[in-house]
Amino acid sequence: MKTLQMQHELTAELERRSGVTGLKLIRLKGYTPSWDLGGTRETALDEAKERQLRDTVTAMQDEFDIA
Repeated sequence: MKTLQMQHELTAELERRSGVTGLKLIRLKGYTPSWDLGGTRETALDEAKERQLRDTVTAMQDEFDIA
């Protein structure tokens, strides 16, 4: 069973795991995966780091549900 957390709690966990600040998780209803990234990164990310960040988001979707 997945852990149910509030959106701001998941964003804080994502920032902790990735080391990137200024993120925002957006829930896209009816899509799989249903989370997308928004917000403004405080420092620009190269393509590899952005891809790694998206992979982290995808992995977190297996662990958590947004309340």
